[in-house]
Amino acid sequence: MLPDNTSRAQVLVRALLSAGYTPVTLSEALVGRVGSRTVYRWAKGESAPQRRADLVALEHLAETARLSKTE
Repeated sequence: MLPDNTSRAQVLVRALLSAGYTPVTLSEALVGRVGSRTVYRWAKGESAPQRRADLVALEHLAETARLSKTE
């Protein structure tokens, strides 16, 4: 995967973790697309989403969380 995807996933996951998600709840919110260990690896920058759809789902979740926080 491109380093940009690693950085993007890391920023998104860290923001969601800061918003109160845990790797387990984040995995569940991503409808089981990935396990909690994978979420942890994304947060640490050890890996990036292998499928573009996973990154898109992560972006969508982050946007949803951001919108609900501002309401």
